[in-house]
Amino acid sequence: MPPRTRQGLAILATALALGLVADLLAHQVPARLDVALGLGALVLALVALVQGGHVVLPAALAPLGAPLALLAAALIWRDSPTLFALNLLGVGSVAALASPRVRAAGPRRAGLGDYAVGAAELAWASAGGAAALVLADIDWAALPVEGRLRHARGTVVGLAAAVPVAAVFGGLLMQADPVFDRLVGRTLQIDLAPLASHAGLVLLWGWLAAGVVRVLCRPEAGVARPRSGGTLGLGEVGTVLAVVDLLFLAFVVVQFRYLFGGADLVRGLTGVSYAEYARRGFFELVTVAALSLPMLLLADWSLDQRDPLRARRFRRLALLMLLLLDVMLASALFRMRLYTESYGLTELRFYTTAFMGWLVLVLGWFGATVLRGRRERFGTGALLAGWLVLAALNLANPDAVIAGVNLDRAAAGRPLDADYAAELSADALPAFRRGLPRLGTVEACAAATRLERRWGDERAGKARWTIALARAPRGPIDCGAGRSG
Repeated sequence: MPPRTRQGLAILATALALGLVADLLAHQVPARLDVALGLGALVLALVALVQGGHVVLPAALAPLGAPLALLAAALIWRDSPTLFALNLLGVGSVAALASPRVRAAGPRRAGLGDYAVGAAELAWASAGGAAALVLADIDWAALPVEGRLRHARGTVVGLAAAVPVAAVFGGLLMQADPVFDRLVGRTLQIDLAPLASHAGLVLLWGWLAAGVVRVLCRPEAGVARPRSGGTLGLGEVGTVLAVVDLLFLAFVVVQFRYLFGGADLVRGLTGVSYAEYARRGFFELVTVAALSLPMLLLADWSLDQRDPLRARRFRRLALLMLLLLDVMLASALFRMRLYTESYGLTELRFYTTAFMGWLVLVLGWFGATVLRGRRERFGTGALLAGWLVLAALNLANPDAVIAGVNLDRAAAGRPLDADYAAELSADALPAFRRGLPRLGTVEACAAATRLERRWGDERAGKARWTIALARAPRGPIDCGAGRSG
């Protein structure tokens, strides 16, 4: 049997086993935990293939084990759905690193294009699934026809031929005798819906697993590196940057005069409160900063930088934009602080602030790499910055921070949104149990009632399992004197 056929059969059998495991996890294991265990099953399947001598995994995959293990643990650590989605995104970034495209380029030299192609490569391989194995890798004509395999193949072919024949004759005999009809009907009374559900999950996850395992085992291929320079001149690229720099500079001047000038100046100019003024621009400023990064990357890629003087002028314009963006992000952070003091903290505001922190890191890395002629190092640094922010989020426990900030505001006499408090995940329960009793307000009791009702139903349903949910304290939530009033 050719080695490629033997490897294809081993991967196909492993994928089928992973499909069975995925079906078992989906029906028997609570949500969140099933995903973490599924990742573990995938890793164990790869190890089993290597130990059995069926495949040889590339050495570049070994360093990815640690971040994958940490992310798998993070999936069941916190209870926040948003943080769970971000951790899944982190798992996807590890998968992109494992793609043949990124492995061939090398993690230190892989650019953003390599990561994008690597992610698309994995997605395409997953969609192709078992088809590539069955149609391309396995040479069915080369399979041995003697011994046990011959008998097994004969049995399978015989069963496939016998089923329609038995169905035809059985149907006729059932029509001929009502007693036989009733006996066969009782014997073969099977509910097909559960069987179809199980079979569908096994086939779906087995199909996807076959494609993923196949592409991970594929050796690295040569990667054609992109051209080192663009074709546009400084007139085209520099003009765009100069106009945007002037626009950003005008905005920064306004920020220093009005946002940092105090509430009286803002109220006299706009007629709105300081908090309303700050509320209006935070998300817009973050969007401007997020759009500026790809614009700078595109400008650097499209500029013909063979002339050192032209390259220096471009980098000065880009550096000025980076400095102005830093000031604008500082303005956005200041706006968020005012916004939170007046209206409280929500998930959207918290995670947007975290995204802003990632932008600050990436913009700094842009200046340290792209503006120094080391563009190929930018992609890996941006990915590592994302991992760093993700690790900080998992350690910070966002929902607990949100609950703590809103409880502190309520303790200072601000209203507490009981409806929003009840929407937070189990990560926030310890903070509410500590903070609600010291409030002693009607809003605190309303929040306690909603929390008790929601988490009583959540635990009764056992729809998911996380460490935070398992460790969350049980029992009535005290809200202080307000309950009696």
